[in-house]
Amino acid sequence: MPARPSGAAAGEGRRFGRWFLGSALYSLTLGYGTPRSFFAVAPDSWPGDTALGQRLLGGEFAAHGSVGPVSPESEDPPWRRFGATALWLDALNGFAWLRDLRDCGDPAGAALAARLVDDWTNREWRWSSRTWRRDVLAARIVAWIRHYDWLAAGADPGFAARFVFSLARQRTHLKRALRTGLVGHEAVAALKAMVFADLAFLRDGKRFEKSLEQTLARLAKFVKRYVMHDGIVAERAPHVQVAVLQHLLDVRAALASAERRAPAELIAAIDRMAPMLRFFRHGDGGLALFNGAWEGDRALIDLMLGRSGSNESAPMMALASGFQRLAAGTSLVIADAGSPPGRGMDGIAHAGTLSFEMSAAHERLIVNCGTYPGAQRDWRHFMRYTAAHSTAVVDDTNSTEITNHGALEYRAGNVLVDRADNDGAQWLDMSHDGYRSLYGIIHRRRLWLSPDGGDLRGEDTFVGPEGRPVTVPDQRFIVRFHLHPAVKATLAQSGQAVLMRLPSGRGWRLRASGAGIGLAESIYLGEEGRVRRTEQIVLVGQVPMEGCTVKWALTRMEG
Repeated sequence: MPARPSGAAAGEGRRFGRWFLGSALYSLTLGYGTPRSFFAVAPDSWPGDTALGQRLLGGEFAAHGSVGPVSPESEDPPWRRFGATALWLDALNGFAWLRDLRDCGDPAGAALAARLVDDWTNREWRWSSRTWRRDVLAARIVAWIRHYDWLAAGADPGFAARFVFSLARQRTHLKRALRTGLVGHEAVAALKAMVFADLAFLRDGKRFEKSLEQTLARLAKFVKRYVMHDGIVAERAPHVQVAVLQHLLDVRAALASAERRAPAELIAAIDRMAPMLRFFRHGDGGLALFNGAWEGDRALIDLMLGRSGSNESAPMMALASGFQRLAAGTSLVIADAGSPPGRGMDGIAHAGTLSFEMSAAHERLIVNCGTYPGAQRDWRHFMRYTAAHSTAVVDDTNSTEITNHGALEYRAGNVLVDRADNDGAQWLDMSHDGYRSLYGIIHRRRLWLSPDGGDLRGEDTFVGPEGRPVTVPDQRFIVRFHLHPAVKATLAQSGQAVLMRLPSGRGWRLRASGAGIGLAESIYLGEEGRVRRTEQIVLVGQVPMEGCTVKWALTRMEG
């Protein structure tokens, strides 16, 4: 048997591969057999941001909290600008901003967009790890194809030939890049781009028919496995749920524009996903903050749900992924009662097992800290910690280990959940063993919501497994309730309770027994582009050898 290559040899191989991809020789291979005809597929119908479009007309591109100059006449090309943030460059090279220029209301938008496409084509004709990275490439291919008619209307007569030639070369590289390593939502985005590219060139003698059939079969097979039986994506993340549903709706629309029917697996995935997107929405229409999510674009979510064609309401539980939902009166509770995502799907996952969020009507009360793509790297990392979630933490240790590479290890496994309804009241009984190996502790959380939604009671219990004593006693625990920044909290009743006032003037009170109660600082990253200070209620105590239980009650205050 030949020896496995050493790490140094593998590194040399990767360096040679990157050198070859960026070489003139590889670039020549991309132009072989370029199609001559092109068919515009399903023009983009998602709304653009008028303000961002006007900003682009003024020569500035804003994305993920960064702003930089963009001009096709500039001697300093923006596509790989030194010092620009990675997310800003990805967004610029992905060209989703074409819809912002399209919808800005200025006829000059099409001409500027065509010049920028030409500038990219002239400067980025060779592969680079930034501008030709698979996810960026996929986004750009889709954006170019869906905006072709609009772009051509503002361009010179030779634009179409240049556009088709560049697009065909990008399609060739994407086809090669799809051979290996497809995981998670990136796989859906990349396969979607391949479907769009094959449909766009299909009328050139039908020679892309086989490629289209293979890509659709591959997408159907992947989606069937990736979208769980309950309709939630494998990453268990609400913002990924939004992105993937949008991708699948785009594929369905593109196939319809070419008078083709989408695979049954894709239609079934859309039908399963739409109700679960409703499942993750709070009373204000935004998303619950689990596994890297932020509140999101409420208008876009409304539009997506309308286009899905699904009128099915949000279910009360998601059996495959483990999420649970309690709703009564104007109160809504969403709880993470499932195991963290598995290997390969855990790159953005949080250690938030048994955390919950609560909203009252259109106002958020109890939240997780959340995060958003443009946040600083350290913030995004710390927001994955158990302490950034409304759940219990033992010895300031994550219930699931987050490695330096971002993956999860030693997951909170054996996550059990039982649910019951009694005379309109709803019960959840949940537990996980994330602290068993370190301390011999099982965390059990019970939630009870009254029929009118005005009373949420909970018990957090820390005990040894199977009734045995705790292995490492006297560890400190903290039960955390992170508050939305709009909530004003004060200690009351000589420090025995916390009073909370919402912007509407409604009040809630939290009382507890079995632990000390207090207020501490917290942070909220649930709104994209903003880091907001807020507070958290903390219940603090120690776990004796025989275990302990903390009881708490969150009650709506009348008047």
